[in-house]
Amino acid sequence: MKSRRVRPAPAEPARRKTKETVFQMLRADVISQKLKAGQAIREDELAQSFGISRTPIREILRKLEQEDLVKVIPNRGVFVSELTPKDIEEVLEIRTAIETAAARSAASKMTEQYLMELKDINRQLDVAIELQDSIVSFEADSRLHNLILVAAGNRRAHRIINNLMGQIHRIRFISGHMPGRMETTIGEHKEIIMALLSMDADKAEESMRRHLASTRELLLPSSDMDKKFEEFVRNSISL
Repeated sequence: MKSRRVRPAPAEPARRKTKETVFQMLRADVISQKLKAGQAIREDELAQSFGISRTPIREILRKLEQEDLVKVIPNRGVFVSELTPKDIEEVLEIRTAIETAAARSAASKMTEQYLMELKDINRQLDVAIELQDSIVSFEADSRLHNLILVAAGNRRAHRIINNLMGQIHRIRFISGHMPGRMETTIGEHKEIIMALLSMDADKAEESMRRHLASTRELLLPSSDMDKKFEEFVRNSISL
Protein backbone atom coordinates (compact mmCIF):
# COMPACT_ATOMS: atom_id res chain seq x y z
CA MET A 1 0.00 0.00 0.00
CA LYS A 2 1.33 3.36 -1.02
CA SER A 3 1.93 5.60 1.98
CA ARG A 4 0.41 9.06 1.98
CA ARG A 5 2.76 11.98 2.14
CA VAL A 6 2.03 14.09 5.19
CA ARG A 7 2.64 17.79 4.73
CA PRO A 8 4.42 19.30 7.76
CA ALA A 9 2.55 21.84 9.83
CA PRO A 10 3.56 25.44 9.19
CA ALA A 11 6.07 26.93 11.59
CA GLU A 12 4.74 29.18 14.35
CA PRO A 13 6.37 32.38 12.99
CA ALA A 14 4.56 31.85 9.66
CA ARG A 15 1.19 31.67 11.44
CA ARG A 16 1.97 34.83 13.38
CA LYS A 17 2.96 36.61 10.19
CA THR A 18 -0.27 35.60 8.49
CA LYS A 19 -2.34 36.82 11.42
CA GLU A 20 -0.38 40.08 11.59
CA THR A 21 -0.85 40.63 7.86
CA VAL A 22 -4.62 40.17 8.18
CA PHE A 23 -4.69 42.51 11.18
CA GLN A 24 -2.83 45.22 9.27
CA MET A 25 -5.10 44.83 6.23
CA LEU A 26 -8.28 45.16 8.28
CA ARG A 27 -6.81 48.04 10.27
CA ALA A 28 -5.96 49.87 7.05
CA ASP A 29 -9.46 49.24 5.69
CA VAL A 30 -11.02 50.85 8.77
CA ILE A 31 -8.65 53.81 8.79
CA SER A 32 -9.11 54.47 5.05
CA GLN A 33 -12.89 54.00 5.37
CA LYS A 34 -13.07 51.09 2.96
CA LEU A 35 -14.90 49.61 5.92
CA LYS A 36 -17.38 52.33 6.84
CA ALA A 37 -18.38 53.47 10.32
CA GLY A 38 -21.21 51.29 11.58
CA GLN A 39 -20.57 48.54 9.04
CA ALA A 40 -20.99 44.99 10.34
CA ILE A 41 -17.98 42.66 10.27
CA ARG A 42 -18.69 38.93 10.07
CA GLU A 43 -16.12 36.51 11.44
CA ASP A 44 -17.10 33.70 9.08
CA GLU A 45 -16.79 35.91 5.99
CA LEU A 46 -13.36 37.16 7.09
CA ALA A 47 -12.17 33.62 7.85
CA GLN A 48 -13.25 32.44 4.41
CA SER A 49 -11.86 35.50 2.64
CA PHE A 50 -8.40 35.26 4.24
CA GLY A 51 -8.22 31.47 4.39
CA ILE A 52 -7.68 31.25 8.14
CA SER A 53 -9.78 29.90 10.98
CA ARG A 54 -12.19 31.96 13.06
CA THR A 55 -9.98 31.75 16.17
CA PRO A 56 -7.26 34.09 14.84
CA ILE A 57 -9.99 36.30 13.34
CA ARG A 58 -11.45 36.74 16.84
CA GLU A 59 -7.99 37.63 18.17
CA ILE A 60 -7.56 40.19 15.38
CA LEU A 61 -10.93 41.76 16.12
CA ARG A 62 -10.04 42.00 19.81
CA LYS A 63 -6.87 43.90 18.87
CA LEU A 64 -8.89 46.24 16.68
CA GLU A 65 -11.32 46.74 19.55
CA GLN A 66 -8.42 47.72 21.84
CA GLU A 67 -7.61 50.49 19.33
CA ASP A 68 -11.28 51.55 19.29
CA LEU A 69 -11.47 50.74 15.60
CA VAL A 70 -14.27 48.20 16.03
CA LYS A 71 -16.97 47.72 18.62
CA VAL A 72 -18.25 44.37 19.86
CA ILE A 73 -21.94 44.49 20.77
CA PRO A 74 -23.12 41.41 22.72
CA ASN A 75 -25.73 39.33 20.87
CA ARG A 76 -25.43 41.57 17.82
CA GLY A 77 -21.92 41.28 16.43
CA VAL A 78 -18.87 43.33 15.53
CA PHE A 79 -19.15 46.75 13.91
CA VAL A 80 -16.73 49.40 12.70
CA SER A 81 -16.55 52.09 15.37
CA GLU A 82 -17.89 55.57 14.79
CA LEU A 83 -15.39 58.43 14.99
CA THR A 84 -17.28 61.21 16.71
CA PRO A 85 -16.31 64.84 17.35
CA LYS A 86 -15.87 63.90 21.02
CA ASP A 87 -13.41 61.17 20.02
CA ILE A 88 -11.39 63.66 18.00
CA GLU A 89 -11.47 66.21 20.82
CA GLU A 90 -10.17 63.67 23.34
CA VAL A 91 -7.41 62.37 21.08
CA LEU A 92 -6.22 65.87 20.22
CA GLU A 93 -6.26 66.93 23.89
CA ILE A 94 -3.99 64.01 24.77
CA ARG A 95 -1.74 64.63 21.78
CA THR A 96 -1.42 68.32 22.59
CA ALA A 97 -0.45 67.64 26.20
CA ILE A 98 2.11 64.98 25.29
CA GLU A 99 3.51 66.11 21.96
CA THR A 100 4.04 69.78 22.80
CA ALA A 101 6.07 68.69 25.83
CA ALA A 102 7.89 66.13 23.68
CA ALA A 103 8.75 68.77 21.06
CA ARG A 104 10.22 71.05 23.74
CA SER A 105 12.25 68.20 25.21
CA ALA A 106 13.39 66.88 21.82
CA ALA A 107 14.69 70.30 20.74
CA SER A 108 17.39 70.17 23.40
CA LYS A 109 18.37 66.58 22.58
CA MET A 110 19.04 66.76 18.85
CA THR A 111 21.92 64.48 17.92
CA GLU A 112 23.63 64.48 14.53
CA GLN A 113 21.58 61.43 13.58
CA TYR A 114 18.29 63.12 14.48
CA LEU A 115 19.29 66.28 12.60
CA MET A 116 20.10 64.23 9.49
CA GLU A 117 16.75 62.47 9.69
CA LEU A 118 14.92 65.78 10.10
CA LYS A 119 16.58 67.07 6.93
CA ASP A 120 15.54 63.89 5.12
CA ILE A 121 11.93 64.31 6.32
CA ASN A 122 12.04 67.90 5.10
CA ARG A 123 13.12 66.67 1.65
CA GLN A 124 10.30 64.13 1.71
CA LEU A 125 7.81 66.94 2.38
CA ASP A 126 9.19 68.80 -0.64
CA VAL A 127 8.60 65.69 -2.76
CA ALA A 128 5.03 65.43 -1.45
CA ILE A 129 4.35 69.01 -2.53
CA GLU A 130 6.01 68.55 -5.91
CA LEU A 131 4.09 65.36 -6.68
CA GLN A 132 0.92 66.39 -4.83
CA ASP A 133 1.15 62.97 -3.16
CA SER A 134 -0.82 62.68 0.09
CA ILE A 135 0.68 59.26 0.89
CA VAL A 136 4.23 60.65 0.84
CA SER A 137 2.97 63.48 3.07
CA PHE A 138 1.37 60.98 5.50
CA GLU A 139 4.62 59.01 5.68
CA ALA A 140 6.66 62.14 6.43
CA ASP A 141 4.05 63.17 9.02
CA SER A 142 4.39 59.85 10.85
CA ARG A 143 8.19 59.93 10.68
CA LEU A 144 8.36 63.43 12.15
CA HIS A 145 6.01 62.82 15.05
CA ASN A 146 7.70 59.50 15.86
CA LEU A 147 11.19 61.05 15.74
CA ILE A 148 10.10 63.74 18.21
CA LEU A 149 8.77 61.16 20.65
CA VAL A 150 11.89 59.03 20.33
CA ALA A 151 14.23 62.02 20.75
CA ALA A 152 12.28 63.24 23.80
CA GLY A 153 13.10 59.91 25.45
CA ASN A 154 9.87 59.49 27.44
CA ARG A 155 8.91 55.86 26.85
CA ARG A 156 5.57 56.11 28.66
CA ALA A 157 4.52 59.12 26.60
CA HIS A 158 5.54 57.26 23.44
CA ARG A 159 3.51 54.23 24.53
CA ILE A 160 0.38 56.31 25.14
CA ILE A 161 0.60 57.86 21.66
CA ASN A 162 1.20 54.44 20.09
CA ASN A 163 -1.92 53.13 21.81
CA LEU A 164 -3.89 55.93 20.13
CA MET A 165 -2.30 55.42 16.73
CA GLY A 166 -5.36 53.83 15.12
CA GLN A 167 -7.45 56.87 15.99
CA ILE A 168 -4.63 59.25 15.07
CA HIS A 169 -4.41 57.71 11.60
CA ARG A 170 -8.19 57.96 11.16
CA ILE A 171 -8.04 61.66 12.00
CA ARG A 172 -5.06 62.18 9.68
CA PHE A 173 -6.90 60.45 6.87
CA ILE A 174 -10.01 62.58 7.25
CA SER A 175 -8.24 65.92 7.66
CA GLY A 176 -5.75 65.06 4.92
CA HIS A 177 -8.50 64.77 2.32
CA MET A 178 -9.93 68.21 2.98
CA PRO A 179 -9.12 70.67 0.17
CA GLY A 180 -5.80 72.46 0.70
CA ARG A 181 -5.04 70.61 3.90
CA MET A 182 -1.93 68.82 2.62
CA GLU A 183 -0.16 72.09 1.80
CA THR A 184 -1.18 73.60 5.16
CA THR A 185 -0.02 70.54 7.10
CA ILE A 186 3.30 70.43 5.27
CA GLY A 187 3.87 74.10 6.09
CA GLU A 188 3.16 73.40 9.76
CA HIS A 189 5.51 70.42 9.76
CA LYS A 190 8.27 72.47 8.15
CA GLU A 191 7.93 75.05 10.95
CA ILE A 192 8.36 72.27 13.53
CA ILE A 193 11.38 70.92 11.66
CA MET A 194 13.05 74.35 11.46
CA ALA A 195 12.53 74.84 15.20
CA LEU A 196 14.11 71.46 15.95
CA LEU A 197 17.01 72.05 13.56
CA SER A 198 17.77 75.30 15.36
CA MET A 199 17.24 73.53 18.73
CA ASP A 200 14.78 76.24 19.77
CA ALA A 201 12.65 74.62 22.50
CA ASP A 202 10.14 77.47 22.78
CA LYS A 203 9.56 77.58 19.04
CA ALA A 204 9.33 73.78 18.76
CA GLU A 205 6.68 73.62 21.47
CA GLU A 206 4.68 76.50 20.01
CA SER A 207 4.90 75.15 16.44
CA MET A 208 3.59 71.77 17.59
CA ARG A 209 0.78 73.45 19.53
CA ARG A 210 -0.25 75.48 16.46
CA HIS A 211 -0.16 72.38 14.27
CA LEU A 212 -2.47 70.37 16.54
CA ALA A 213 -4.74 73.38 17.12
CA SER A 214 -5.04 73.77 13.35
CA THR A 215 -6.25 70.18 13.05
CA ARG A 216 -8.77 70.76 15.81
CA GLU A 217 -10.12 73.94 14.22
CA LEU A 218 -10.41 72.18 10.87
CA LEU A 219 -12.46 69.28 12.19
CA LEU A 220 -14.20 70.85 15.19
CA PRO A 221 -14.90 74.48 14.31
CA SER A 222 -18.13 74.81 16.25
CA SER A 223 -20.49 73.08 18.66
CA ASP A 224 -22.93 72.25 15.83
CA MET A 225 -20.27 70.24 14.00
CA ASP A 226 -21.89 66.83 14.52
CA LYS A 227 -24.09 66.78 11.41
CA LYS A 228 -21.46 68.38 9.17
CA PHE A 229 -18.83 65.95 10.43
CA GLU A 230 -21.06 62.90 9.93
CA GLU A 231 -21.90 64.06 6.40
CA PHE A 232 -18.22 64.54 5.60
CA VAL A 233 -17.31 61.07 6.90
CA ARG A 234 -20.07 59.48 4.81
CA ASN A 235 -18.90 61.25 1.67
CA SER A 236 -15.13 61.23 2.21
CA ILE A 237 -12.79 59.58 -0.26
CA SER A 238 -11.30 56.17 0.49
CA LEU A 239 -7.75 55.21 -0.43
